[in-house]
Amino acid sequence: MKKDIFKILFISSCILLSSCGESEISSSVSLSSSIDQGDITTTTTTITSSEELKEFENVSFNDMNVIYDTKAHILNEVTGAPSGTNISYTNRKEYIDVGSYVATVLLTKEGYKDKTLTATLTISPTDLSGLTYASKVVTYDGKEHINDVQLVGVLPPNSSTKETIKDSKGNIATSAIDVGTYSYSIIITNKNYKTLSLNATLSIKAKKVDMPVFSSSDGTIYFTNGLHNNYLYSLNTSKETKLIDYSTPKEFNKYSSTKSLFISDSLLVDSVKEVNNGTTNILYTDSDIDDFVKESDNIYYYSKNSLKAESSAIYKVDRTNNNDEPIITKLFTGKSDNLSIYNGELYFTNGNDNNYLYKINLSNKKISLVMKEKIHEYIISNNKLYCVVNGLLNDYIGYIDLSTSSVSPTKITNASGEFLTIKNNYLYYNYTDLFSIIEPSNKGIWRINLSNNNVEQILKTEDVNGFDVESSSSLVYIDSTDLHLYRYNFVNKTKTDLLKDFVAPEEVPLNLGGKTISFGSKIYYLNMYASKTLYMYDETTKKNYQLTSNKVMDFYIYGNLMYFNMVTMFTNNDIYCVDILNGGEINKISSNDVRNMISDGTYIYGTHYNFAGAAGGISRMKLDGSEYVKFSDVNGAKNLTIKNNKLYYINCDVAQNNGDIEYIDINKITSTSNKIGGVKLSEKIKNVSQFIFDGNDLFYSYSGTINNFIARTSLTTLDEGTRIASDKTNPVEMLMYGNYIYYYSYPKTISMNKSGFYRVSKSALKDGTQELLLGYDSKYYGTSLSMSDAGYLYFLNYIPTLLLGDAHFYQLNLTNKTVTKIN
Repeated sequence: MKKDIFKILFISSCILLSSCGESEISSSVSLSSSIDQGDITTTTTTITSSEELKEFENVSFNDMNVIYDTKAHILNEVTGAPSGTNISYTNRKEYIDVGSYVATVLLTKEGYKDKTLTATLTISPTDLSGLTYASKVVTYDGKEHINDVQLVGVLPPNSSTKETIKDSKGNIATSAIDVGTYSYSIIITNKNYKTLSLNATLSIKAKKVDMPVFSSSDGTIYFTNGLHNNYLYSLNTSKETKLIDYSTPKEFNKYSSTKSLFISDSLLVDSVKEVNNGTTNILYTDSDIDDFVKESDNIYYYSKNSLKAESSAIYKVDRTNNNDEPIITKLFTGKSDNLSIYNGELYFTNGNDNNYLYKINLSNKKISLVMKEKIHEYIISNNKLYCVVNGLLNDYIGYIDLSTSSVSPTKITNASGEFLTIKNNYLYYNYTDLFSIIEPSNKGIWRINLSNNNVEQILKTEDVNGFDVESSSSLVYIDSTDLHLYRYNFVNKTKTDLLKDFVAPEEVPLNLGGKTISFGSKIYYLNMYASKTLYMYDETTKKNYQLTSNKVMDFYIYGNLMYFNMVTMFTNNDIYCVDILNGGEINKISSNDVRNMISDGTYIYGTHYNFAGAAGGISRMKLDGSEYVKFSDVNGAKNLTIKNNKLYYINCDVAQNNGDIEYIDINKITSTSNKIGGVKLSEKIKNVSQFIFDGNDLFYSYSGTINNFIARTSLTTLDEGTRIASDKTNPVEMLMYGNYIYYYSYPKTISMNKSGFYRVSKSALKDGTQELLLGYDSKYYGTSLSMSDAGYLYFLNYIPTLLLGDAHFYQLNLTNKTVTKIN
């Protein structure tokens, strides 16, 4: 009952309220109720205003665009909102990094409709600055320059770079040592900066090298061919180029219109050679030859500048008696250079007196001062000596009159020149910067009229490595940019490329007797493509170095000393010695032709060869070349080996037991011995082509008409022994290294099909345990084997008896089985 009373009272109060103040309040009330058996029901009341809510007008929440500047940025606040508006932001905050950041704002106010606005903060990337990626130009020096081009500047944090380097052929380059142009590109990325791409080049220019040219009056041009290893070439009147010598001349001493001398330089031994009629011949050989002149066919003079002061001198060579060794006489002690003979006097620059010009009277040997100036080079004509003077202020070209007593030159021009040449009363020279900088427009070939001293430029160029004058209207020169030989007509200003269609020849040489010896990381070998001269390959620098300029018939290393048999003075073969570990001078120790050398520490033993180049017995000499004696007449001895005071060798004399291993007791050899015969090692060991001792074991290669094999026997039993590599792989040559015998096999028949490089354990118990290292592919053949400390197998790619292979020198990497051409 109480509940009903309360309901009636509530309803009545509501009716009263609705009837009061009608002018002030206009509203509609909707009431509904329900009664659930004694409980008050839930009532929902909806009041609808008859007045509309306002819109927010002229309110702005603006976008913002900025450039990245490492600072924090935030969107500006809403503007234009009426007072009392409640403003609520979402995601409006400070940002630094590049990007687009969206923020929203909610505007609320009593009597206003709610309003949501959106704005975007955009931070754009800025430009990368302060970075340089400059091109570089360097001169070839054999060193690595891949890192010479560098990105310079401070990179912003979290930057990434990607650099690409390509060689002149467009291939990716990982090394920049050789002459050429290398293209660099780098891409720099950073989320706050625009991507930057930069480009640069590295130019490795050929070092300016004197590449002499000699234009003979018979029309033949002799020149250093930069397109073929700087070898000496000739070009005849029929435009035929010909390789005439595997030498690199330093200069030509043109002592006649058809003949010229040059020094063939190498690391160990220098040779003096003469060009004439399209050929060369050797005149003299010694170490450290600096200059050389010829008085007659049998009388020469040369200067030698050595590390040892007592060896530096000017020497006279007298070869009047060709059957004997030349007579060497010292004329002057001290460093000297620029030799020239004129009117019976030898001119030279005197290192003992500031490199002033002196002369020696060849009759009375009197030495006197000619010119009290330092000079670079000179030339004598018509009793005048024209020279390039190293003056106090600058270099210049001048002359002195040799008919007067004046020792001071007369200046002709302030030019600094090189390659002085006199032709048809003109003095020609290449005007270049020797020790001072000159204007590029002044560089080139000039000439001086010797009648009136007028000077004129006839070829404007910065790129002359050497030149000679052919006639009154033309000259020939080598351009240092492409190393081509050009003819230039300075009357009609035309240039002809004389090597336009030149292609370096690749003919397999027929030289026999290849050899390699490994010494630490250096491998010495005979280069068949350089007239069998001695070369050294350095595994560390991966470079080849020519050690001799003349053919080497054989060489041998004992301790730190290398002995080599080199052709000198036409057909003579002499023995030289050099310390290859510590360096030093090259010493000629013997004029005897000795090959297949071996030493016991006191003597060097070897096969003696006669004047005709035929094997003619066995000889020995002390390590310094003294006490030479040919103690045996056994002909054709090879594979000389010393063990237990016995000299072992293979007797290759067809008239005797060809292919037998024999020995001679060393203790029986005396200074008068001449016919000591050998003792056969074993009747059961025959047809031997090579043998190696290993303790009490003897490994030998049998070379028969049908069968070839490698066997191991004992010095105790000396029977045929155990075949560890049979004719199934047909061994050609073997090398012992570590626990293995390495060898190359070439099949006698196609059915064998077992050709390639092998190794077999020294302790192998039978044939068939060989390991194939590199199979035959009609490309690689192996002779003259050697192994370096790093485990690389080196070989000459040539089998002389079969004339197979390209005669190049190769390296076989035993780890990954790759083959690399060394020369």
